[in-house]
Amino acid sequence: MPDIVKRAKPDLVRSAPIWFALSFLVLAVGIYFLFAKGLNKGIDFTGGGLITYKLPAPISSISKQNEVLRDVRSTVSGLHIRNDVQLTGPTFGGKDQVLVRTQARGATDQQKHEDIMRQSDLILAELQRLYPGTAKVGTDMVGEVMSSELLYKALWAVILGNILIMIWIMIRYDLFFGQVSFKWSFSAVSALVHDVLVLIGMFALLQREVNSPFVAAVLTVVGFSVHDTIVIFDRIRENLKLRKGATFAETTNISLWETMPRSINTVLTVQLCLVALYLLGGPTIHDFVLAMIIGVTTGAYSSIFNASQILVLLKNREQRWRNAQTVAKQSVPRPTRLRQPELEPVAVSAGNAAKGEPVTVHEAKPAAAKKASRASTAKKRKRRF
Repeated sequence: MPDIVKRAKPDLVRSAPIWFALSFLVLAVGIYFLFAKGLNKGIDFTGGGLITYKLPAPISSISKQNEVLRDVRSTVSGLHIRNDVQLTGPTFGGKDQVLVRTQARGATDQQKHEDIMRQSDLILAELQRLYPGTAKVGTDMVGEVMSSELLYKALWAVILGNILIMIWIMIRYDLFFGQVSFKWSFSAVSALVHDVLVLIGMFALLQREVNSPFVAAVLTVVGFSVHDTIVIFDRIRENLKLRKGATFAETTNISLWETMPRSINTVLTVQLCLVALYLLGGPTIHDFVLAMIIGVTTGAYSSIFNASQILVLLKNREQRWRNAQTVAKQSVPRPTRLRQPELEPVAVSAGNAAKGEPVTVHEAKPAAAKKASRASTAKKRKRRF
């Protein structure tokens, strides 16, 4: 695809406050609606019933199957019953069964069972009106797929995954430069957390249903975000070796613009497929595709405008700390050493005159005399050779 950012290349690093402010605004709106309205939990989180109906004749035509699904969904929704409708049946010869998954209301299992039975009778009456001869095959209670234990394990799995990602990025980048720190890994995981919070906040704002496909979309977005961030970090590391005289902020800005076409083209190709699925796909995948559209967009944004900017802030802070340490060392006065004059032995006859023994004393020899003696010694050596 063409390089759509080939000409204008402003300083993205210097505009970091703008990118942080935009991210903070989106996060604030999402968190507000998350606490004000909460998540619209689907049947996977709340439990419900699975009711099976048999149609009077199998339906083989795809268009007819879609028409039946629309009629059943509108009929069940008109009864103010939260539902998920699917058509099933043999592989060949058409589909002749309707699976309706409804949400059970009630505090106890008995109350939920009574509510499911009441809903099944209401749905059966409407289906018999639309398709005479429809019969109910069975009703089953469906427990909470995402129970508290599974949610607890999933939360710890996400935390463990983030820790492993931080360790791997630390080994790949921090140790590569001979440092033991978490600057690169912290920046990448911060962008990842930003993407997850934005996705959850947008679903709270739109009140779209949160179910098992939503969890799958969140995990997919996490992988996409980290992948895009690592591509940018690789280019920064390469340019740090090639551009020795540039500052870290300048190197990061150059690296961002070098990877910008790749990031934009990748996002565009993925978004085209997702939009086509959202417009032409069935209603059962709408929430999953919408989560992917939001997550892919915010993942590309955070990799370019958040992860790299956080890394620059941490590196600048480290550089300022090093400069302060250097200035502090230079400002401390060093103790001066006083050179004492060299003393040379001089033999005198004074001393123990009675025994006639010479006494050796040390006297300070002037610098000029010392130089003269060295010069005479050098001349004697030249004459000798």
